Amino acid sequence: MKIILDWLKDNYLEILGFLTSLYCVWLNIKANLWAWFWAVVSSAISAVFFYQLRLYGDMNLQFFFIATSIYGFWQWKFGKRGLQRENLTIVFLPKHLYKWVLLAFLIIFALTYQALAWLKGDILLWDTLTTTLSILATWLLARKYVENWLVWIVADFIYVGMYWHKTAYLYALLYAIFLGMASKGFWEWRKDAVSN
Repeated sequence: MKIILDWLKDNYLEILGFLTSLYCVWLNIKANLWAWFWAVVSSAISAVFFYQLRLYGDMNLQFFFIATSIYGFWQWKFGKRGLQRENLTIVFLPKHLYKWVLLAFLIIFALTYQALAWLKGDILLWDTLTTTLSILATWLLARKYVENWLVWIVADFIYVGMYWHKTAYLYALLYAIFLGMASKGFWEWRKDAVSN
């Protein structure tokens, strides 16, 4: 029993981050507005945890998630016309935005790589790639674009190996679960977008 209690004490941030993140993504799949509140909670917990692991890209990404959660809440609550409450619907990313998303990826990747190199973060390339993908996926999610789930699938796959490498085993498990949840989210949102 002491071993279990010691493990819980030593890993409480990882456990809390695991549970709150899982709940947040489940609410995202359901397109539930409360997902954004839980995104703030899980991001704050995860920021501290990633700081301890010296995964500075992921740590700073949590601050981005907190800011984007406010934006996402606003978008989902008030929609396209601000206070006029025209709700966003789940849709496919318009084709004319593909090139802008690719350009944003390249710019964010380059800037993130430079920042993380300066911070001397661990596993620089992978941390940069997952951070960049997560930023794009979160923006796509906030706008209710179906493709956010495809970007999350790629990011989650990489995160599993990255967290395993850093011995953050609960987070590796979390992102393995997120892989399945992102697939479910894609199919559910795709069905909704087709019917819109």
